[in-house]
Parts: sequence; C-alpha cells; structure tokens
Amino acid sequence: HPHNVRRVIRALEVYHQTGQPITSFQEPQRDASPKYRLWMFGLTMPREELYRRIEERVDRMLAAGLVDEVRRLLEGGYHRRFTAMQALGYKEIAAYLEGESTFEEAVRLLKRNTRRFAKRQLTWFRRDPRIRWLDVQALGGPPGAAKEIVASVGAAVAGVKWLPAKPYKNNFHLEGPR
Repeated sequence: HPHNVRRVIRALEVYHQTGQPITSFQEPQRDASPKYRLWMFGLTMPREELYRRIEERVDRMLAAGLVDEVRRLLEGGYHRRFTAMQALGYKEIAAYLEGESTFEEAVRLLKRNTRRFAKRQLTWFRRDPRIRWLDVQALGGPPGAAKEIVASVGAAVAGVKWLPAKPYKNNFHLEGPR
C-alpha cells in the first residue's frame, strides 16, 4: 500500500539491490504448491480470558524490567523513530520516559495496543482455511489441546508409509497421497 512507508522503503531496497520489483519474488511463492504436508492448528479462548492474559503479560514485562530496558536503549542512542523502537512496549514506555505521558497512561496504552494487535492477528489467521481451530478451554486447557493435536496428527499419518532413514541430512521422509 502506498501509505505504508515501511513497505515502500523495503520494496525500494529490494529493487535497488536486485533490479527486480519485490513482487517478482512474492508471486512465485503465492502460486507454489506446498512441498510437504502441513497441519496447522490455531488455539483460541474466550476474548475475556485472552485479554486477562494480555494484561497479566504486560504486568510481568514491567516487573521484569521493561522500563529499564527501554531507558538503556534510549540512552544508548536508539531513537524512537527506529523501527525496532516501534515494537509493542518500547513505543509506549519511550513516550513515558520522554515525558509525553504518565506511567499509568503508558501502561494503559500498552495493554490496549497489545489487545488490538492480538485481535488483528486473530483476524489475519482466521482467513487461512488450512488452520484447524481448537478452543483451549473447551479441551480442558493446554494439556487437552496438546492431546487433541497429537491425536489429529497421529490419525492423519496412520496410513503413511515411512521410508528408511538415510545416513545424512534430510532423513525424515513421508510417502503417500497428499
């Protein structure tokens, strides 16, 4: 998109280095058939539980020294405009350290921005029809979800003929219908 400055810069870098537009590298990947069988699982939980976990994670990040980490980066010459400093947590805490917000406001924004990021991730992944979605809570928590994944993959490979291992790299091979 022309308004996404980072993507435009990346596309220009690729063109400058290779003489080819970035799309010439992306298009073959889109149309390529998968080389291997793939099982994809997505784990979900009720939104309230997800948001509670996000808030707890932010609190743990702060307790583990996020403010000091960002302070050291800023003192070390990392400017807030740097792409790496735009990451969740760094951006909000840098604004606090530079006096643009209170600590409480920075924490509130960090939690809100993380929730929004999680929502965008879910929206993006839900568009992929290959993903089999599992509700972690409905399966009794992470151990139940893990058992379901193992059972699903086990059932899928039950009829697969295994080839003998080769004595060098790439010794894992499957044969059978795709």
